[in-house]
Amino acid sequence: MEDRTVRNERRRAGRDIPTKLDDLLYDAFYSAAIGGSVLGLFFLLVDVVAGQPFYTPTLMGSVMFLGMSPEAVTEVRLELVAYFTMLHIGAFGVLGLALSILVYEVELHSAHPARAVAVLFLVIEGGFLISANVFMPGVVAAIGFGQILVGNLLTATAMVLFMLMSHNPKAWDRLLHGNRERNDRRSQNDVRHEHGEVQLQMVQHEVDGDAAHGNIEPER
Repeated sequence: MEDRTVRNERRRAGRDIPTKLDDLLYDAFYSAAIGGSVLGLFFLLVDVVAGQPFYTPTLMGSVMFLGMSPEAVTEVRLELVAYFTMLHIGAFGVLGLALSILVYEVELHSAHPARAVAVLFLVIEGGFLISANVFMPGVVAAIGFGQILVGNLLTATAMVLFMLMSHNPKAWDRLLHGNRERNDRRSQNDVRHEHGEVQLQMVQHEVDGDAAHGNIEPER
């Protein structure tokens, strides 16, 4: 496998061409791992706050694998958590590979981060809602549409930020230091404006001084 330092240097030099399969697999693996982890940890936190850790994967696994209704799921079953976790990993593996190919083909990483997050969020949200209605009826209402929306938005943001750091470090630097650069430019403009006012006052003072000493004839 190509050394990571060499790959990053090639990308920084602007030669981001998918010449080897390991480039795609590298991006697919890490983006899938990051996205899946963010979503899993988010719902784990939600379940812990609600007092039922691992309830969400139990709910989804029970409805999908056992055909139970969401109302009938009342307790956590770790075997269903394990089954649904494997499905979760596989789904994010496919999503990570698709995102990696999309980045190479259409250079999604070169777009504005907010636009890239919006595109990926719509893909994740739409894909989940469709699959949930088909394979897990009633789950969206049981979990809550708002929680699903927040979880998918965090997931899309994390995956896009990884792609941005991996493929376009200059854009990442601009994203991090954009506000600082704007503030610096604003400060420089303020300094130039103040300097111009001082020069104008000095010129006016010299004109007034010359007029007072008779060096400038008054207008008739």
